[in-house]
Amino acid sequence: MILPRITAWKWAVLLVGLTPVSLTAAVTASSQGGVVVSGSQESTEAGLEILRKGGSAADAAVTVSLMLGVTEPFNSGLGGKLIALYFDAKTGKTSFIDALGTAPSGISVKKLARMEPSSREKGYISACIPGCAAGLGLMHDRWGKLEWKSCVEPAATAAANGFELPAKQLVVFKDKLSLILADKEATRLYVPGGKLPAVGTRLTNPDLARTLRTMAAEGARAFYSGKIAQQLVDASKAGGGEFSMKDFARYEARLTEPLTADYKGNRIFTSPSPLTGGGILLLTLKSLEPHEWKNVGPSSIDRIDLCARVFRQVYPIISRSFADVPKAESDMPGIFKKATYDSVLSRAMDDDPARPSLVENASESSDENLNGNTTHFIIVDREGNIACVSQSLSHHFGAGVVAPGTGVLLNNDLGNFGFNSPKAPNQIAPGKRPRSTMAPVIVTRDGKPVLALGSPASQRIPTGVYQVLSSVLDFNTPLAAAVDEPRFHLRQPVTSKARSNLLDLEKGIAATTVDGLTGRGWKTDAGTQDTYYFAAVNAVRIQPDGKREAIGDERRTNWAAGE
Repeated sequence: MILPRITAWKWAVLLVGLTPVSLTAAVTASSQGGVVVSGSQESTEAGLEILRKGGSAADAAVTVSLMLGVTEPFNSGLGGKLIALYFDAKTGKTSFIDALGTAPSGISVKKLARMEPSSREKGYISACIPGCAAGLGLMHDRWGKLEWKSCVEPAATAAANGFELPAKQLVVFKDKLSLILADKEATRLYVPGGKLPAVGTRLTNPDLARTLRTMAAEGARAFYSGKIAQQLVDASKAGGGEFSMKDFARYEARLTEPLTADYKGNRIFTSPSPLTGGGILLLTLKSLEPHEWKNVGPSSIDRIDLCARVFRQVYPIISRSFADVPKAESDMPGIFKKATYDSVLSRAMDDDPARPSLVENASESSDENLNGNTTHFIIVDREGNIACVSQSLSHHFGAGVVAPGTGVLLNNDLGNFGFNSPKAPNQIAPGKRPRSTMAPVIVTRDGKPVLALGSPASQRIPTGVYQVLSSVLDFNTPLAAAVDEPRFHLRQPVTSKARSNLLDLEKGIAATTVDGLTGRGWKTDAGTQDTYYFAAVNAVRIQPDGKREAIGDERRTNWAAGE
């Protein structure tokens, strides 16, 4: 059952005639059976059909992931990366899948360092070896129940038949038009005739349908060998990239332990290094855990001010350690301990936002830039297994290139490395995985899952997920209302010249709050961004009676549905 709604605070805005609020509201669905929430109605309904056939959350995740590559093509797909938290109801264990891309072994670090950032963030030179297919294969091998082919076929059919372009997605197509037009194959698929498609235009991808059908018959590894891999490698070489058959053959997704900590009687599971998003989220939560939010609301001056102060302390701590390097794991005990939490909160309370931060140049890579984007989906099956999955091409439309004959739009993940600081943990190197801000979350209480959530939006992911999670756990806000709350985000500086006190504030935050934050020393950018800028948090809450409440954030084309 799907119940679109407008939360109480939005009704108040309507009744008193205040402006600036986006009058959208979360799409909600509830069920005692399986639920799915994802970035498109087509992908949600396809995943739900797999559950109805007796499939597990892992089976449905394969379908939803691949369908998103068809129906939300600019955010993710076979040419990109994937990470996932998976809760196994039988064992009670939560596992983490790392299917991030890897830098090709043939890259020239010196050559890339000499290039302008805008040049190394597009085209075949910007692409990492994609991990999405391997991540899906690992998840299905480990927890799937249905035949692999039956999970892949819905996306192949959708690619062949096409999807109708929704109005919200047109914003992204228009923004990236010049990038798309620079590649013949991308132009043919996404802007036929070289003109921006109208809302409702049906876009097909028959080459992708053939790629998917090959994978359906031969398995996920077919992406990394044979004809598909050879087409990708040939296109890369012709376009100035560094893909090789050797790199594809040796690519493997990793099954690892999530980053985890206790919080107010709950257990929080999130993404570990080399993902920075989970670290920012968890360190912020733990640092603010002892703080009592008295007489303040989630969108009040005091709450936003203190959270931003903590973010300003947390960013450099995570940036110094979280990356695809051996020392990352050994650094964790020194970060996630009471002394660090106390120090972060103490420094935050004494901080003056008007002063340049002493740590504002701690981040030397673009994984925290403002351009990246992602998609996030959650599946809970009848048995209570949970797939909480984020996947991405890095920027919208990734590298902007489609390998001829494959229909596969490639990522531009290579731009998420650092290039000019050899001792920095995220410095580029052959075979290395660039870090990312993706931050899926599963929350358990007494060993039973109670909440799952995640979001797209680059560096706005951990701050947005924190905001929703804290609103639910600290303020007892209903989940749909927490998702609907206007967002705030402290921009993470990536150079010594970037501001460390710039707060992005979404429409809906009161003008008096904006003025109050400015008065406390924050530089504010209020309400100027489009709906694809801020975190669009999808979430599922499991009630004590077993009912699942799924929430789709309408900042994007998210859709929630249940059996």
